[in-house]
Amino acid sequence: MANVSKVPLSILVVFVVIFGSASVLKSADILGDQVREAEIMIGGAIYLHLCGSFFLGILCRLTSKSNRCFGLPLPTLFVLMLLVADESLQSLIPSRQFSWLDMTVNVFGLLSGTFFCSAIATVHSKTKAFR
Repeated sequence: MANVSKVPLSILVVFVVIFGSASVLKSADILGDQVREAEIMIGGAIYLHLCGSFFLGILCRLTSKSNRCFGLPLPTLFVLMLLVADESLQSLIPSRQFSWLDMTVNVFGLLSGTFFCSAIATVHSKTKAFR
């Protein structure tokens, strides 16, 4: 637990619950119109997937400074499994459909957010060393 930052972890959990709830609510057609309005407001479902997963990727990297598996922090791997499971389960729900594009955008956004945050941390640590 020494490598885990508690504030980013708490924020990560809150946003995973929010984004997961939006998916569940849309699947159950509860507040589905509000979720669709949020999609339209941001420019479409793909952009919502990309922005949400990119943000989650950043939070995953801020949560854990160490890379454990495949060069990724454990929170990134956990959220990656959740994103894949969520999209895959949509094929079982009559009102929803599985989309390879959504899956790809989710994975790309999560990994991009994680690597973006890692790159900034690396640059920051190198510039700090030169001071």
